[in-house]
Amino acid sequence: MEKINVDYKKLYYGFPVILISFYDKDGNPNVTTLSSSYTLMDMVILGFGSNGYAVNQIKEVKDFVINVPDKSIMKEIDLCGAKSGHEYKKFDMVNLTPVKSKIINAPIIEECSIAIECTLTDVIERDYYRGITNIIAKIKGRCISKEYIDASGQLKYSEVDNVLYVGDDKNKVYRYTQSGISDDAKSFL
Repeated sequence: MEKINVDYKKLYYGFPVILISFYDKDGNPNVTTLSSSYTLMDMVILGFGSNGYAVNQIKEVKDFVINVPDKSIMKEIDLCGAKSGHEYKKFDMVNLTPVKSKIINAPIIEECSIAIECTLTDVIERDYYRGITNIIAKIKGRCISKEYIDASGQLKYSEVDNVLYVGDDKNKVYRYTQSGISDDAKSFL
């Protein structure tokens, strides 16, 4: 496969789109769209623009929920990423239902099939990466819609139908996974 060097300022190679929900310091529920994340065991790391409303609220209130949406709520995903929490209470603008978590002080989005309840542990901001804030959090709980759980209590992996974010510095697009298709890890060995 021949490669070509490109001079892109950004390259999103397919990150899952997530909705981050939280109560702001005044107790109002709010939400933002994000795609920069990863988890290992009970740790999660999220990357934000440093001036964003969500990251600055989370730095104060500590608790938040990672909600995994599917393509049925694309309008909400797009709007929550395009509008600023500095100006809008986004739950008032979209058809999403905030439901208080039983574990942390943050709302779970009813319309999302997977929710990961988190508490902030560390904030990373470096001069070299000016304008970017990474947060590290401890995962306190995981909630999955019943239809995603099989009779033995395991996740129905092939049913997870999340949205991916792909693009470069000129254009970004949403890609969709196809529900019902999966292969086991190591099945190609």
